Order: sequence, then structure tokens, then C-alpha cells
Amino acid sequence: MSDDKAVTDVIIERYALHLLNGNSINNTPILVGTIFHYMTAVNDYYKTNRRHPPFDRKGDTNANKLLNKQKEYEDVAAKREPLHDKVILMMKLMADKSSPYGFRRAMWLWTALGRYAGFRRQEFAMERQEIQMYVKPNGDLVVRAFTVKNFIFFDKDGIRTTVQDVRQEERSLFQSVGQQYDVQKNRMNNQIITQTRDHKSPELCPVEISLDIVEVAFALGQQEDDDPLCVFENEEGDVLYLTGDMITKYYRYVTQMVFPTISKDELSLFSCHSIRVKAAVLLQEAGKDGPYIKLRLRWLSDCFEVYLRNTQRICEQHNDAMLTGNEIMLMALTEVSDMALQATIYSEGEFATDVELDDED
Repeated sequence: MSDDKAVTDVIIERYALHLLNGNSINNTPILVGTIFHYMTAVNDYYKTNRRHPPFDRKGDTNANKLLNKQKEYEDVAAKREPLHDKVILMMKLMADKSSPYGFRRAMWLWTALGRYAGFRRQEFAMERQEIQMYVKPNGDLVVRAFTVKNFIFFDKDGIRTTVQDVRQEERSLFQSVGQQYDVQKNRMNNQIITQTRDHKSPELCPVEISLDIVEVAFALGQQEDDDPLCVFENEEGDVLYLTGDMITKYYRYVTQMVFPTISKDELSLFSCHSIRVKAAVLLQEAGKDGPYIKLRLRWLSDCFEVYLRNTQRICEQHNDAMLTGNEIMLMALTEVSDMALQATIYSEGEFATDVELDDED
């Protein structure tokens, strides 16, 4: 029996390698996720014939190791890109010309707030047109995306205000806003992360944007504590939820509008998750260190580092950091030039060597 398994493992390994080399139905390379589906079909065939499935997704076989390594490679290559500033500005312009309760306005508001908070999809939007619930260990149900009770406003003294206060009082009275995360990926449930009023950039102020989000939700009938905030009104007057698929399609639509020559592969790197990447990159560009980024965007590990990018601003900061060194180097140019005139001219052959050197040498 063990010999049969060993033979089967070799066959499955060769089949996986055969597919990775592009020997698919269309003779083109396919992603590991598709190959895993092929393996599932193989397993289903064996089960139908009452035989033990040959491929174990969690097994220690060479096929599984090969596919998991390829998946790591694909994941790195397909890292989500942060939204471009011009794309976000275009979203604002499009929102300003559309319905105050429509899809484009909702997309602008949640994206603008996401620049600060770095939301994950399940924290602010639904998966489909139904309320996504999380079941706690004790059996209680919790709405996954933010609800009316999850946006908490504070006055200048840090005193919490009620939702009704938000509706009745002057906006200027609210100096900060906090989002309460009932359920988080890092299990820091019920955590509240606050943002304060931005007097220098009022059009991008997180407090004003949050007030707008609540105002839209109230206008569309979301007034109970557990009513989701991620709502908009379509052209037929129906109230719908923002979903991850909608957000991804819109981000790509506006990105292609702003950058018409962008390639299909580049465009595929933008998704609903791009706003979380953008939030991390903005803090990186501002010179914030790892602990700060982790604190503000709710990471417990250092996995946030995969979100960091060599953006144009980072490249410019590199030039600024090199400025003093470059000036000192150029100051020595005259002296080195004089030395060069007096130097003995060597042929290329005089510097040849057969000695093997380590990389550090």
C-alpha cells in the first residue's frame, strides 16, 4: 500500500510540474489556485471510484511543496498596489457631480476615510447584498461591517456623543471620531481607533467625512444601532450595500480612466484592499516607523512591511538623504581631477586576476 502511495505521489508531482510549465488546455501558464482546483477534480474522481484521494492539500508531498512555493512567488508578484492620488482626486470630482446618496459619493467617502484608517473589506463593506454576520464563541451574532453604533464622535473635551447629538448639533462641536471594531482579524475585538479633526485640510478631514457617512446612512433609513453604514441609493431608488466586488471594479474603472495606457496586469493589482495599502504607504512616506504604523493601522505583527513600497516620494526622500554626501563628494572632484592627470595609465590586463573572491570582497 505504501509503495502504491509513493508511486501516486510521484505521478501527482509530475502532473503539477506539467501544469506549471504551461501544459494546460490552452497551453498557457496557469495560477496555482487553478491547479489546486484541478487536484480537487482528481480527488473527486478517486472518491467516485471509492479510492483514497491522492492529493492532500496539507500533506508533506513534493507536489504540495512545489505548489506552495509557487503560490508564495505568485503572491509576492501580485501584491496589491496603493491607489494613486490622482485616482482618489478623480473619485472626489465624480462624487461632487453625482447624487449625494449615490454609489460614487459613497465610494469617495469610504475611500477618503480609508486613507486614514486603512480598512479591510470586511470591516466596512459586505461580501454580497446581504448583511454579513460573525458568530462569536458564545453564539452571539455580530455584523461584520461598521454599523451606526460603531462610529463614535467626541467633543473637544473627549466626551462621547450620541448618534442623535451628531444629527442635531453643529458639526464644529465634534473634534474627533472613532471607529469601533467589533470583530478584527487580529482578534483585538471592540478596539476603538480615533482620528482628530484636520483643520489644515478640511476637504479631507476624517471627522467631516465620517459625519457625511453617518448623514447618508440616516437619510437612507439606517438609524438603528445594528444598521450597516455602507449603503447607497442606486438610480432606481433602491438602497444597496457596498460590496468588495463593487469597490474593486470601481477602483479599476477610475484608475483606467486616469491612466488609459495602463496594462491589464498592472490594473489587476488594484482591488478593494488597495485602500489599506495606501494608508500604510502614506504613513511610510511621512517617515513614521514600524510601531507607529502597526498602532494606527491595527497590526500586531510585522507583516505590514509587505505593504511598503518604493514610491516616487520615497525615491525623492532618498535623494534628499544623499544630498550632503553628494555635495561633499563633488567638492573633492577638483582634487581628484588633478590626481587623475598625474596617474600612471594602466592597461586593462594589469588588473586581471584568477583569485576567487567572496561577495563581500
